[in-house]
Amino acid sequence: MNILHITPDLNYSDGRSYYVYLLLKYLKRNGHNVHLCTNAGDSFSRLRDEGVDYSVKSFLTDKFSLLKSVKYISDIVKKNEIEIIHSHHRYCEILANAVSMTLNRKIKTVFTALSIVDKRYKIEYKSDLIIAVSRTVKEMLTCRFRLSDDRIVLIPNFADTEEIKQNNSLPVTDKKSVASDVNILSVGRFHKDKDFMTLLKALQKTNNRNLTLTLIGEGTDKELYSDFISINGLRAEIIPPQKDLRKYYINADICILPSVRDPFPGFMLQSGLHSKPFIGSDTDGIAELIKNGINGLLFLKKDPDDLAAKIELFVRNKILAGNCAAGLHETVMSNYTERQIIPEIEQQYFKLINRNSN
Repeated sequence: MNILHITPDLNYSDGRSYYVYLLLKYLKRNGHNVHLCTNAGDSFSRLRDEGVDYSVKSFLTDKFSLLKSVKYISDIVKKNEIEIIHSHHRYCEILANAVSMTLNRKIKTVFTALSIVDKRYKIEYKSDLIIAVSRTVKEMLTCRFRLSDDRIVLIPNFADTEEIKQNNSLPVTDKKSVASDVNILSVGRFHKDKDFMTLLKALQKTNNRNLTLTLIGEGTDKELYSDFISINGLRAEIIPPQKDLRKYYINADICILPSVRDPFPGFMLQSGLHSKPFIGSDTDGIAELIKNGINGLLFLKKDPDDLAAKIELFVRNKILAGNCAAGLHETVMSNYTERQIIPEIEQQYFKLINRNSN
């Protein structure tokens, strides 16, 4: 099958980019001809490692260059005999459907809804198939935006089991610190929806000098976080996005995600993949997966006092932390890896193609 994916800003720090990369990786390995169109990014080495073809044109996200973008994508579609265009951003979906209309709807379109948004424009969510990555996203589409359930399928975000298969290849010194410190890991874009300031405030409130934080990401709030860390003397380090995060997961004792809005975060799934105790805010896709005290801990979003208390609970109660880590690992491995998700997506592709041929 010939499939074109369209997404903006293919970056290491972006959950959408990692999702698209995993799709391309495993679809390619399963024998499909895949191609990516994007405007920019810092993570193309991943695609080169997998032999995935990609095109980078800065004008693809420029709304004033819509006709130019449609022409460019149409040429790629015809050259590569594309059967399905799979988009992963609302403007990219508009481009995909415009290309499909230009080619007399001979091309089927798929859109993965990876975000929770406050309003819908009339030209959005027009694809032949819409993939919702969580129940929260599907409810947004059907209840708030009144989309027909017939075009929506729930296929969650997923983790890559190769991450843990390759852990034994890491140097011994990278695998686990022998210090008495409790190492906290948090990863994501420095965006208001991730609310990393609540995590920093929680660390300040614990007064536990054995806590260290590794915060990996980038964004406009980096200076704000750096200033807070410096002023309050926190044992925290901000690290730019990385191609390979395995050593950071291995060194982590607790993984924390303090989001105020999050559809179904990959960081949560990767924490489970690596068997790490996870603490997340009681919101959206996090609360869908995390059962408090069973496979993780939930805290009241925007509440640093509650988060501080949950951190101390895991620090004091190693048995609870271990049981939650094991519970989340089992949940992820049984339901949320490429082994379960890629076949579901392929099945939806084949349904679209068969519908087209009939």
